[in-house]
Amino acid sequence: MDTRELEALIAVANAQSFHGAASRLGLTQPAVTRRIQRLEQRIGTSLFDRTTKPLQPTSAGHRALTEARDLLRRLDGFNDTISGTKNPQGPFRLGLSHGVAPLMAASELRELHQTFPDMSLTIKSGWSSELLPLLRRGEIDAMLSLDGPNGIVGGIQSRDLPTSLQPQTLLDDQIVAIGPKSACNHPTTIAELAKHPMVLMPEGCTFRALGNAWAHKNDVEFTSVLEVSALELQIEVVAAGAGYGIMARRFCMHSPARDRVRILDIPGMNWNMAITLIRRASNGDLCDIIDKVGDIVIKAGAISNPDHAQLLSAS
Repeated sequence: MDTRELEALIAVANAQSFHGAASRLGLTQPAVTRRIQRLEQRIGTSLFDRTTKPLQPTSAGHRALTEARDLLRRLDGFNDTISGTKNPQGPFRLGLSHGVAPLMAASELRELHQTFPDMSLTIKSGWSSELLPLLRRGEIDAMLSLDGPNGIVGGIQSRDLPTSLQPQTLLDDQIVAIGPKSACNHPTTIAELAKHPMVLMPEGCTFRALGNAWAHKNDVEFTSVLEVSALELQIEVVAAGAGYGIMARRFCMHSPARDRVRILDIPGMNWNMAITLIRRASNGDLCDIIDKVGDIVIKAGAISNPDHAQLLSAS
């Protein structure tokens, strides 16, 4: 198979047009079109839905893209091995769930770059449910996800995770209630918490859904005085005294506002979660850098282990 056809396939998918792909590849549009047509004839099916704008891959096209990206990456690794290249080279694309972001911040990314100086790092932020489809399609190489409870991995049930993806639990975590440290008397039950104004994430967010479950179980309802879609903004608003919130314990511990909030010890109000590293099984040439990501996150999580969290709760 001509690798130029695979490169054209990826370029068209990324640009969402033949014209854009031609510009990226330094070719004419007819040349790109011919390469895609030859590939489609060889496979025996259409790879793009030409009735839509912007251009979108068909189901077969998505599968072909995944295989093409993996094939070209493995070919690059083969060439490096034969040529004697010692340091890993090429792109590495990491998906970073919002709930895990503080564990892979600037200093951690710098360490990753210093360990693999010849690799080009790209970070894609989003919710786990947004990142997992990208990983399945091969648009990112690995992702860090805040998962749980009840066997949730990457936003879906673990039993529904394709065998092509390999999850690895790195750290435990919990969803907890937080309040401003400046407050004199904090609520000690869910019913008492419901009497206070709440700063919450939007409906559909895991944190909001778990909060609603807690409230429903105790026949109360949380009143949101402010709805925010950024976790760091939520904790800053809580620290300023605008209300109480529901937050991942480790995110709270790593936040710049950690000294201005308190993790509340409310019986029955904590959900066990996990920070998970998910990789594509076919990315064997990226094992070293993906393993390093896991090591960095585990090391960064040391300051938010349960004994440290207890100190924050008691202060």
